[in-house]
Amino acid sequence: MPASMPPQLRASALLLAAALLLAGCAPEEKTLLLPQLSSSQSEAESQAAATDYTVEKIYTYSYDTLTNLGKSAFLSGCGENEVHILSLNGQGAEETLEYRQVDYRYGFYDASGDFREILKGWEDWGNPAGGETEAGLYIDRLLPSPDGKQLLVYIRSSLRDRLMVWLYTLGTSEPLLLYDGADGLAGSFSPDGRWVTFDATGACTGFSPFVPIYDCSQAASREVREDAYWWVANTASWLLAPDRALYKADLTQVGEDVDCWVWDARLLSGSQGPRLLSLLREGTLLCLMESPAPPDLELGAEASLFTQESAPAHSSASTKWYLSGYERTPYPMYHYTADGTAVYYLANTATLLRTDLTDPGQEERVCAFPNPVWDFLPLPSGDILAALIQETGNGPEPDSANEHTMEQYIQENGVPVNLQWYWEILSADLYLYPAGASEGHLLYKNLQNLIGMEYDEATGRILLETCEGSDMAHRRCIILEL
Repeated sequence: MPASMPPQLRASALLLAAALLLAGCAPEEKTLLLPQLSSSQSEAESQAAATDYTVEKIYTYSYDTLTNLGKSAFLSGCGENEVHILSLNGQGAEETLEYRQVDYRYGFYDASGDFREILKGWEDWGNPAGGETEAGLYIDRLLPSPDGKQLLVYIRSSLRDRLMVWLYTLGTSEPLLLYDGADGLAGSFSPDGRWVTFDATGACTGFSPFVPIYDCSQAASREVREDAYWWVANTASWLLAPDRALYKADLTQVGEDVDCWVWDARLLSGSQGPRLLSLLREGTLLCLMESPAPPDLELGAEASLFTQESAPAHSSASTKWYLSGYERTPYPMYHYTADGTAVYYLANTATLLRTDLTDPGQEERVCAFPNPVWDFLPLPSGDILAALIQETGNGPEPDSANEHTMEQYIQENGVPVNLQWYWEILSADLYLYPAGASEGHLLYKNLQNLIGMEYDEATGRILLETCEGSDMAHRRCIILEL
């Protein structure tokens, strides 16, 4: 700057230089004008967003739970950014099975109750059989309700071939004893959580295919007296008087030369109350049989309820559908629609079929997957979630289909866990197949140690429950937000 410059001009030049230096450091502000979308273009973009299967965010949450609990993470009844978890808390004598409401974004949670009594022993609960001690009893199986707030707990005796079944309700001080008797039972909650049975196959009452049904909404307030239990002489069993009852058709009617037995049975909810759909094995065939509740049946402790000769003949009210497309799979893998009007099932390890239960004979091929299916879930929209096996160990090939027994089916931790052991599954990829599409959208790669999955239609979230290696006590839930 020339020394001869007048002082006023020199001051102005300094201010201008400072302003230019500051402008060089500051971000340049720009205004962009975006072209206005036409109505048709805007409509097309909104439709594309509605069918966008991109996973926006993935969250995980790790926790410990009881080994013999088949499902321990739930989206049913959860708020936004929330998952419900049945998790162990504390150590030793203070350990409890806690019901957590987890904000999976940050790992924060509130405990809204626990099932403390499950881990405390059973000596003081008035065991009808008597003579048992805590050391002689152990938890065999745990079946949670769809929201995890109720549990069917199967307690086996190491001293006798006996089984007790308790119904636990979150927030109540004591569980409800439903059954004390012979072993070999399989339970079921209805998908809406309203109804439950500890014996969906009708095994507890001997000759008569009698299935006791209980109203879950009344369990917490139910007063139980000694005369509330029925004695079943031919199986030497006690059971709590049920709220409803179903009679399955006599399976011997299919003919003496055909081996017929119930593989699995599940409760559904209908407008008239609970429904029971049983999966039957007839020789080499699979079929479904519905057993509606007889409207004129009056419940009582009469012996006629439990004898083959005196049981009401309601076989004419039962409906049967043959799964004609079924070939063979190690375990029957199937899911009902929410309203119970159709069933999706794997005909073989990679072919999915759908049978309309309102129109017999209407069967359609939904999808032929490029890989064997580890697990699948039909969505209300008709889309299909499928975990397709990518890598196995040195075990049997995924296309082998040697079937297991019903005993293995009902006593283990569910089909995905059983298949992992059977096929030595190392990893799978999760796909979403839109309704009618032959190709899927990849959602998640390298899925391992799968226990099960759930979909929340309201928020578009997918829950994957996994375990750490072969340790069923240490688990992780993975939440995918679409």
